[in-house]
Amino acid sequence: MEEKKFILNSFEKMVVNATKCGDYLVMGTCFFSDKISNSRFNQNLFLSSLKILQKRHEILRSYIKIFGSDMYFVPHEEDVSSRIKFSWLDLTNEQVSREKLMSETANFNSILFPHGQSDLLWRAQVIEFKKKEKFNYILNFVFLAIADGMFSSLILVETVGILNRLLNGKEIDEKIIQISENMNIMCEKRGLWKEHHMEMVKKMAQRDIAKFNLSPQLRTGESGFQVDMFYIDSEKSNQIMSFSKKNNVRLTSYFYTASFYALKKLYDENSIVFPSRITCELPVCLRFRYQPEMDFTECRLHTTMVSFSSEPEKFGKFENFWQDSQYMHSLILENTSSETGTLFSLSHNDELEEYNRVFLRSENLTQVLETLSSEVVSDLALSNLGPYVDKYVKEEEGNFEINEMYCTDPVNSDPCISCGLIIHLIYWKGKIMVDLGANKSLIGSKFFKRYKQLLLDTIDETLQ
Repeated sequence: MEEKKFILNSFEKMVVNATKCGDYLVMGTCFFSDKISNSRFNQNLFLSSLKILQKRHEILRSYIKIFGSDMYFVPHEEDVSSRIKFSWLDLTNEQVSREKLMSETANFNSILFPHGQSDLLWRAQVIEFKKKEKFNYILNFVFLAIADGMFSSLILVETVGILNRLLNGKEIDEKIIQISENMNIMCEKRGLWKEHHMEMVKKMAQRDIAKFNLSPQLRTGESGFQVDMFYIDSEKSNQIMSFSKKNNVRLTSYFYTASFYALKKLYDENSIVFPSRITCELPVCLRFRYQPEMDFTECRLHTTMVSFSSEPEKFGKFENFWQDSQYMHSLILENTSSETGTLFSLSHNDELEEYNRVFLRSENLTQVLETLSSEVVSDLALSNLGPYVDKYVKEEEGNFEINEMYCTDPVNSDPCISCGLIIHLIYWKGKIMVDLGANKSLIGSKFFKRYKQLLLDTIDETLQ
């Protein structure tokens, strides 16, 4: 019988390689609790839900096989439920702060995956704690190159749904969900990629992209990943959306502009000169651009990345927030077009393979880090999953419900080979969920905390 395997595209191979340095893992996080009583579930029940999840999703039974410069996802033919990596952290006997929960979550997200020939490409963690004497839970999933934000969010909802069904003795859907083709293949199959786009990709590669790296003055000698997850209440979330609509900008443009305004304030407070040009890195989900659209149950990275820089005369005075947001909006539209092909400036660029060849040529990771860290063009990235998870992924009825949901990518490399500060947004149950993640080697924890407050202050100022 011929081995079943699915080839990775250049972007996925880049992600696999970068995870060796501690970057580009994808983590989905949710806070959930019993809305009916104060039920507590045990580790065995949760492990049962993971086994069901693994049986349902072929990608969760798979590993990476390498042939020379090629990589493949290969499903295990035998039962591999015994290989599930799952940890349970019981903090119910402690007075737990939000900061402590964030620290534990960051630590779990930062653990490197083994790169053996048969290791699974995901792991899960439950943190159990008490809030006002009520049992609460955090569920963390970490994925190696098999999930984008949409799929990781679906897995969170699906897992809590399975828990509810197990608790209530309800029948569980055992439909098998197979591995989808990679993003490049799907772009061709579903009509998104056109031959004339290659000319645009080549043109985009010749653009003048400014380097926007965080100032060395923000470093404190720390290392590792730090994360903070919080939500904006419904009233303020509605205000943000209303003000943005009134000023003809989308939420992505609004938050990216607010993020730079907050960073400018941090620079000013510390007497640091702010760069004359900014450069943005923006992930763009293709699931809704495919025809037909792609369901969230389908795995893999169906998200591409675009980079673009501002012009000094059009952005940098920080005097008119909404005017700057509109300029940001125009830049995003220009650089994420599936009609002109600007959307494919990275995903279909041959330079990705050059990035991957660095790993093949280098004798060790130290050499890789030295080579790639010099090529980072932006230290501030923003990803907006929007309202799609809230709209299309429905929770199962039952005791447990998800109150907060987040997505993040760890940045641990030192020296850093990807962005130093990354922001993820999700709209969930009427609230905007915000995830701030940062590499401590580029922005120390005291500056990171201050940046969060400056971002919140900036948001408040825009709503006055």
